Amino acid sequence: MKATARFLWYILIISIGGAVVGIDLGLIATTLAQPAFNDYMFPAGTKHVSSLVGAIVSLGSTGNAIGSLVNGLLLEKLGRKKTLLLSTFFTIVGSVFQTAANGVALMIVGRFVAGMALGILNPTIPIYISELSRPEERARLVGIFGLLVAIGFCLANWIGYACSYAQDDVTWRLALAMQCPLAILLMVLSLILPESPRWLAQNEKYEAFDRSLRNLYSDEDEAYFERTKLEIGEQIRLEAEQRGNRKIGHALIELFSKKYINRTAMAIMVMQVGILSGSLAIQNYQGLLYASLGFKGRRAILISGFYGFMGIAGQIINLLGVSDKWSRRQTMYIGCLVLAVMLSILMALSRFYGDGHNANGARAGIAFIFLYSGLYAVFFNSTLYTIAAETFPQHLRGYGTSIAALCQGVTAIWLGQVTPYAFEAITWKYYAVFISSLVALAVFYWAALEETNQLSLERIAGVFGDDVVEVEVSEKGVQGVRREG
Repeated sequence: MKATARFLWYILIISIGGAVVGIDLGLIATTLAQPAFNDYMFPAGTKHVSSLVGAIVSLGSTGNAIGSLVNGLLLEKLGRKKTLLLSTFFTIVGSVFQTAANGVALMIVGRFVAGMALGILNPTIPIYISELSRPEERARLVGIFGLLVAIGFCLANWIGYACSYAQDDVTWRLALAMQCPLAILLMVLSLILPESPRWLAQNEKYEAFDRSLRNLYSDEDEAYFERTKLEIGEQIRLEAEQRGNRKIGHALIELFSKKYINRTAMAIMVMQVGILSGSLAIQNYQGLLYASLGFKGRRAILISGFYGFMGIAGQIINLLGVSDKWSRRQTMYIGCLVLAVMLSILMALSRFYGDGHNANGARAGIAFIFLYSGLYAVFFNSTLYTIAAETFPQHLRGYGTSIAALCQGVTAIWLGQVTPYAFEAITWKYYAVFISSLVALAVFYWAALEETNQLSLERIAGVFGDDVVEVEVSEKGVQGVRREG
């Protein structure tokens, strides 16, 4: 079943948030590399420069972690649409603080506020899209979010390159200000979005639930609408009846109960591959090879701009040939094995050509870095959030996806601290850590990952052994609802 133009317009508006995320993540890296930024923030005689740079980066990550932690509560209390609006507003606030920073203190505040906003925004988008989508197109539609993240990251590289031609502190202020336009656009366009019908049903707003469903599925016949309405409404009622405590925030505790701990662990393990696949190591290897070839400063930023196109190309391939066509389980374990092979080749190139003595070998290394980026997008860029969001029942979806994102962020923080020392100590052998992690994760996904492709969010509960409702349909239409356990 094809989505209508209006429905796709809704998905595209929500997915603009992906570009906001991608631009923010990309711009801070190019900003820290700008000589004018360092001259302004750390004038001659400044002490503990490395610690101050670390504070700028780490406080952004800390804000992101806090945002992920509170996101479930916001999604439960405010709904998907208002949470999207709120987080987008604070990305603008954070961007303004960074652009107007008159010293390190305000820059740190700006990074913390923006990081917290992105910690809320990033998990909210795939949850929102998943709850609006039909089961047969859910991964492709979340993939549009992944594509916008890749486009945003690529834009950030080119913004950094273009702004490097400016003078003095305009080079970094103008670049950081470019976080605002898309965020403002997202805020304005979000006003026309429908609220998630599943959140409306969960909060017993049944008239709004009916209107939202009819708005989203206006191209379907009445039988489809009634069947979907009954399945969503009755499943949410069933889950509510089985909950011992329905107080707001209690769902966070339920994630770690005996009934749901396996799902929580599964979502966390799925999100971990986003870091344990070696993406941080690849970034370090990329910089090393560029420098070994003599590409520094503006030329290195230019190469990074072209590198950004690989994520876009990979996500397009995902949308056309992988999402909703391959099983989730197959996508995850094959992706791990493919990237393990790529890292093995990069490890060999790093061993023999990483010192830059052979230009052809170093160029081959750059080529494989580009390929790695594209292949990561093919398998994982949007798949991780698709699986995490659809793993949980309605009342746990916001909390569970956000906790999985939080754990991914924590891994990124400690691994980011370890990586420079590991590269210095064991050099090319460090890639073996990520290769072994990918192989181990491939085995885990193959053996333990539950298949959720092509199932409605309500039917997925049955995969994990929960009671589910079954809507009985005949040629005369919907006949009734029964429960299956």
